[in-house]
Amino acid sequence: MCCSVVAGAGLLRPLDVTVLGLAQRWTSEVVNKISLITSVVGGVEFIAVAAIALAAGLFIQGRRRLASRLLAAFVVTGIIEIVFKMVVPQAPVPGDALRGPDPSLLDISTPYPYPSGHMLRAVLLLGAIYLLWPNGPMRLAILAFLVVSAASRLYLGTHWPSDILGGALLGIAGLAWAFESGQPSAFSSQPGTARAPTPRSKVDT
Repeated sequence: MCCSVVAGAGLLRPLDVTVLGLAQRWTSEVVNKISLITSVVGGVEFIAVAAIALAAGLFIQGRRRLASRLLAAFVVTGIIEIVFKMVVPQAPVPGDALRGPDPSLLDISTPYPYPSGHMLRAVLLLGAIYLLWPNGPMRLAILAFLVVSAASRLYLGTHWPSDILGGALLGIAGLAWAFESGQPSAFSSQPGTARAPTPRSKVDT
């Protein structure tokens, strides 16, 4: 919420302009293609299919509560995103900074760009995978992809840095809510860590 107030008040605008300018000082065909891929992954269509598949897998494993909470997190944060884009008066990035149309077909037209829906959805989906499967190399790959996704939104000129930060924070909040009740794969102790036995009271016979 603090980030939303600060962004809406324009307090981050000087930093936004500087960082966006640095991100757009160069161009590359390779980066163009990478940015297109990250845009597709963060798009509504891809995320919807992936989220349903992830929830279905959890449901089959018997983790129905987590599956339901994850789906609810996607829906609720999506609604919050749209509301914020209606009320947080963050000026859009100038049109001449845009380097290509967004490949998503289901994006809703809103007057303001804050927060970044692509970043929100990518953090929510990939963050869930990060928490559910604690594999070192895969976790590094997820973090790297999220960093590239954030950079690509700047490179393409679709968002200010504060939009991206707001989307990431909203995604993290959704994850915290979905996993809040101590889901074992996300918050349990490391394998091989023994738990202290529960003391039992003696019963005189």
